[in-house]
Amino acid sequence: MSLLRKFGVISHFMKNLLKITFSFSILLFSCRNEHKACEEADKVSAEMRKYDIYLVSLYKESEKNPESIIKKSDSLLITNNKETEKYRSQIKTNVESKLHFLKAELFYKIGKYKKSIEELNFVGDKTGEAAIAYAANYVKLKDFKSAKSFIDSIGNINGNYYALGNYYESIGDKTSALKTYKENLEEDKSRKHFIYYKLTQKRVKELEKNKSLLLNEIFFPTGNPNFEICEICNIDNEKRDKIMNLMNEIPENIRNWVSTSIIESPYDTGKNYYWVKVIANDRELNYFVNPKTFEIKHFNPATKTLKSLEDWRNEK
Repeated sequence: MSLLRKFGVISHFMKNLLKITFSFSILLFSCRNEHKACEEADKVSAEMRKYDIYLVSLYKESEKNPESIIKKSDSLLITNNKETEKYRSQIKTNVESKLHFLKAELFYKIGKYKKSIEELNFVGDKTGEAAIAYAANYVKLKDFKSAKSFIDSIGNINGNYYALGNYYESIGDKTSALKTYKENLEEDKSRKHFIYYKLTQKRVKELEKNKSLLLNEIFFPTGNPNFEICEICNIDNEKRDKIMNLMNEIPENIRNWVSTSIIESPYDTGKNYYWVKVIANDRELNYFVNPKTFEIKHFNPATKTLKSLEDWRNEK
C-alpha cells in the first residue's frame, strides 16, 4: 500500500518555527538597544519569507509535472549561487538546502531513489527528518540495513516512532510495528492534535485487523512550507504571541529580564490555562493565563495557590 497515496507526506521544515515540542520555551529579546541590527535581521527574514512563498508555488507546480520542477530547481540553484544582493545573499545557504531537499523529494516521488539520496547528500544533514528521508529511499531500494541505520540516527523529533513503525511494516514485522505504534500512542497523549498521532492511530487500527495490509514504505518528509503538521498550532501560536506581549506589560517581569517560557498549553494538557514562567530580577515568576479571556493570575508553585495580580501585589 502506498503511504503517500493514502496519507500524503509529512512536514520537513514545519515552518522552521517552533520545533514543535509541547512544552517549549519562547525566549524573547528586546531590540531597543540594537535597532539597526534588528532592522537588518528583519530584512533578511523578509527575504526568507518571500522565498518560502515561492517555494510553495514550486511544490504546487510539481504536483502536475515533477520533472519540470526538478529542472527549474537546477536553474534556481545556479542563480542562487550567483546571488550578490545584500539580503538575498544572506539566505543563500538556506535556499540551497531547501532546493536540494525539494529535488530529493521529487526524485523519490517519481521512483528515482538513488538520485534522491544524491540530493540529500547535498543537504548535508543525516539526522532528524533528513534521516527519515534517507531511510525512506533505502527501504525502496530494499537496503533495509542502511534504512535501519538512518532510523536509529533520527533522534528525538516528532515522527521518529512513526518512522520506526513504518520501517517494521516495510520488513514485514507486524508485531514490532504494532508494539511501536501502541507504546508511543500511550506516551504521546498530549500530541493528539499532531498529524503523526493521527496517522499512528490509523496504522494501529489497520494492523489490529485479522487481515491487515502492511505498508511497503516509510513516509518521506516534505519541505513544503505550507504543510501543517499540527491542526491547531496556528491558533495556539497566535495565543502564545499575545501572551508573550502581555507578559512584557507586567512591570515585575521587565527589570533584569532573562527569559519567558510557556510551560504548559491547554492544547497539550487539556487544562483551561497556559502556565507561563518568567525569570527576571534574579527570581522566578509564575502565571496562569486564561486562553479565552487572557486574564492573568499569579501562581505560587510551592503553595499551589492562584491570586489576581492585584491581590498578589498587595501582599508584597
